[in-house]
Amino acid sequence: MAATLNTLHADGRIVFSFPEEALPHSEQVSFVAFVKAEWAARQSRFTQQDAERLANEVDASWWSKNKQRILSQIAAA
Repeated sequence: MAATLNTLHADGRIVFSFPEEALPHSEQVSFVAFVKAEWAARQSRFTQQDAERLANEVDASWWSKNKQRILSQIAAA
């Protein structure tokens, strides 16, 4: 089934629409989640440097919390 993603520009808003039957419900949910995540990312004041710093902190924290468990699993293998 060929479906079209329509956009309506009205009252300072953009509205997307497509037929519900064009996508299974799970894909509709994924599409909306993607758009919301993209919107949030574009509204963020995080710089690329801030994001990289946070990613490094999360990586370091994860490793310090999981190091012993991971190494013990490797040793047991």
